[in-house]
Amino acid sequence: MQLIRLLKVVSIFWVVSLCSPVIAANYKITIRGGDDLSFIPKTPAQKTPITDKTKYDVVVIGGGLAGLSSALFLSDKEKKVLVLEKEAQFGGLASGDTDKRGIRYNRGAAYWAEAGEEVATILQHIGLINFKQTYPIHEPIDSYLWNGKFYEGFWEHAETLNSMPASFALFKHELEMEEKDGLIPGQPFEEHKNLELDKLSTSEWLKSLPARMAARKDDESKKIYEHFLSDSRIDKKDPMRDVAMLVELYTRSALGGQPDQVSAAAFGNFYLAEFIPRYTSPNGTGEASLKMIQTLKGRPDLVTLKNQSTVTKVTNGEKDAKVQFVNSGKLHEVTGTFVVFAAQLRFAPRILEGLTEKSPEQAAAMNGLEYSHCFVHVVRVKGHPYRASYDTWVRPADYKDTDFTDVILGRWMDPAIKGYEGMRDFKTHPKDNFGIFTIYHNFQHPDEWMQNRQDTIPENHYQMAAKMAVDGMLKNIGPFIKEKWGTKIDIESVETNRWPYSLMVVKPGHFSKLAKIMRKSYGQVFFANNNLGTPSVEEAVFRGHCAANNILKKFDGSFKNEDWYNCPLE
Repeated sequence: MQLIRLLKVVSIFWVVSLCSPVIAANYKITIRGGDDLSFIPKTPAQKTPITDKTKYDVVVIGGGLAGLSSALFLSDKEKKVLVLEKEAQFGGLASGDTDKRGIRYNRGAAYWAEAGEEVATILQHIGLINFKQTYPIHEPIDSYLWNGKFYEGFWEHAETLNSMPASFALFKHELEMEEKDGLIPGQPFEEHKNLELDKLSTSEWLKSLPARMAARKDDESKKIYEHFLSDSRIDKKDPMRDVAMLVELYTRSALGGQPDQVSAAAFGNFYLAEFIPRYTSPNGTGEASLKMIQTLKGRPDLVTLKNQSTVTKVTNGEKDAKVQFVNSGKLHEVTGTFVVFAAQLRFAPRILEGLTEKSPEQAAAMNGLEYSHCFVHVVRVKGHPYRASYDTWVRPADYKDTDFTDVILGRWMDPAIKGYEGMRDFKTHPKDNFGIFTIYHNFQHPDEWMQNRQDTIPENHYQMAAKMAVDGMLKNIGPFIKEKWGTKIDIESVETNRWPYSLMVVKPGHFSKLAKIMRKSYGQVFFANNNLGTPSVEEAVFRGHCAANNILKKFDGSFKNEDWYNCPLE
């Protein structure tokens, strides 16, 4: 059934070639990134695979952050590793690039957050040295363009927050209090002592906030709650409605689904990051993958990186596993003592031979995962018409759930921006004339989305999605920019980066019911994808490190985890 649905998506939705430029509205749209077809390669003509005579200690399936971090920690211990990535570029959603003018930009995930000890140590180890000093995003990070009114730095600036309905202050305070109460899990989520919030959807949790706040006895909570009760702007029948509008943008952008589909535990962990320092580079989280790729390429005797290699089958043996993959239209087979499955877990039952029969509960949990497809539109503009905020969330009065969610100012972190000695002046324009906006635009049911527009031919889908997002940005942000600065958005080109099945919807019960089942090793195969937790940078590198340590323990029973290690051994 999963394969039938996948083929249906392929036939309806993903038809455009890997790099397909067209001219629309006087600017070129270029499509980059993989599609569903890369998950199902054409069957090679030859029946017998080409056998790689090299015996690897570990074969890693997936060259995103989880796969790269597992390869890094394994090769640290002199293990011979092969990393297989189906796309042309390693890094997955944590990818960035540099254009012909030398300007770095973000193609996927935008930033990472303040982390606990284990994740912070991993980030340092993979190459983000002193990231708290080098990569902090300058405020205002988050702003909100809501029904035509602009709220700059609304979580940071008390004056801005106080100008909004009191439900926003109640939401922020209650989330912070619940974190202090130990209700918000951290990695590994499934080991958290109290998973009460995992039983609720984000929508259910939001609706419960006034009652939760009313039960608090401290003076600050009482003060915020009293202000909430006296605010005439609050809809008494649906008091958290205004906050829910913002939260819907966030869950779609970061967690792949609507608030009624997403675990409140996952949302709480994610959204706490909006109140604390966050980090990025001029090419977003691409800096993390770039650092690891450079390190791994510097270990040619230990690490082999193979791109455009789609894994089709993994067969467990008693003491090793055979991995088949398609590269350049030919079927290959390689042997590894262990395998790290760092690709999307939804595809594991199709690739891992015998998983459905031998581990039906695990396969069922993986088959039940739901994803959204993410578009990241990189819009190059003339000049720098906008310098108000790093990330602007946009919710117009006529909002639809196929609209884009937020716009990031692409050169906010560019080191070419010069201000004070030893600092960057984030409010000052770069001295050149090349600006960038990055639009985030997710679709949870792309096949249904296409079917509802019978007048649209599939070949135009990507261009249509890009035009929809860019037109929305011009319509909603354009007037605000013109009114405040007297400037306009003059577009040179658009690069649409497509990331199929990139954001897993973390449903209620994911941590309390499914994560421990899915993370169990299967024969020689260990799982490392961030699908075990949340679709985040922190989760990906955490799971990669966790899988590496589990394998190192299998190689050597005397292997000891690092003192800061927080992931249980399988």
